[in-house]
Amino acid sequence: MVWKDLYISTYRDFEWLFRDYPWAENGLYVTYVRDVTPTAVIEAMTVRALGEVRGLQGINELGWEEFSIVGAAALGNWTIALAPLASAGVDDDVMVPLSVGREVLTHSRNVEAGYSFVLWQDGVRTVNFDPLLRLDPTPEAWQSRMREVGLDPGSEGPTPDGKFHLIEASFAMAANYTGVQITPEFLSTSTFVAGSDD
Repeated sequence: MVWKDLYISTYRDFEWLFRDYPWAENGLYVTYVRDVTPTAVIEAMTVRALGEVRGLQGINELGWEEFSIVGAAALGNWTIALAPLASAGVDDDVMVPLSVGREVLTHSRNVEAGYSFVLWQDGVRTVNFDPLLRLDPTPEAWQSRMREVGLDPGSEGPTPDGKFHLIEASFAMAANYTGVQITPEFLSTSTFVAGSDD
């Protein structure tokens, strides 16, 4: 990936997230789907259409009425699906068929402070780890990716500043892997196709 060769993201590149969206620290599912439209992603991940909303703030506001909201917008040749609470992005029953013929990556933090980083390739889950607890072995390639974004895969404690930065680091790992970087402008100005997964 040419973009990756030019710049390696670290968790520091995403510290703006909690400044702009402080509630995101309580829970956020972020799914990247290669070579498919936002409408197709919402059709695959949800059961009911909700129209369009503007930005992550619009998704969150509608989420007060629709707890299982998912919003999707295009970014390069990937579609980014965001959900404050809807867990469809980590459900093999949804992601396996969506990943046939393409890649799907999801990183998440749920309301119970559980983290996950999952990659499906052509209908197979190929990567699945918790960047905090690491109860299952983290693949060596992803340990290297953790290091490059500023996390120590061998440490159970926080970074030197006393924080864990797991959500920001997951955004950075996804950016480095996919070659697309979610920016403040993308989250504030994009039109998201929305749906509900229940």
